[in-house]
Amino acid sequence: MHTRKRGKSGSKRVYTETRPSWVQMSDQEVVDTIRNLRSQGMSYSMIGITLRDQYGIPSTRTVMRKKLGKIIQELGMAPQVPEDLMNLIERYRNITKHVEMNKNDLDNKRRQALLMSKILRLVKYYKREGYLSEEWNLSKVL
Repeated sequence: MHTRKRGKSGSKRVYTETRPSWVQMSDQEVVDTIRNLRSQGMSYSMIGITLRDQYGIPSTRTVMRKKLGKIIQELGMAPQVPEDLMNLIERYRNITKHVEMNKNDLDNKRRQALLMSKILRLVKYYKREGYLSEEWNLSKVL
């Protein structure tokens, strides 16, 4: 996003309309598994990896016709702040600690500014789409 390098290219996952034949779990069993993994404190991405590696479910979208985030939201187990935003905030905290200890590290000062602009852009999107309330403030989390 902030570089002048080439974009990402590569294969894209093909979402088929039919349920994979090797998936033996019913829809309710998949939902129960997701509920158990989420109650253990796993993030969305870790749940997806666990479903893929341990249960043979390539994607909840192909099996259940819903995305994983939508299923978790319907279960009422969604986090207050979306996972990708929290990951960016955690990276910002780490860079801030580093910059405070290394005042002359100009490259990381620039990275810190670019990361903050990504965070602000994402916060604006989540407020517009209703994932975050309009009163939500970034200073509470930082």
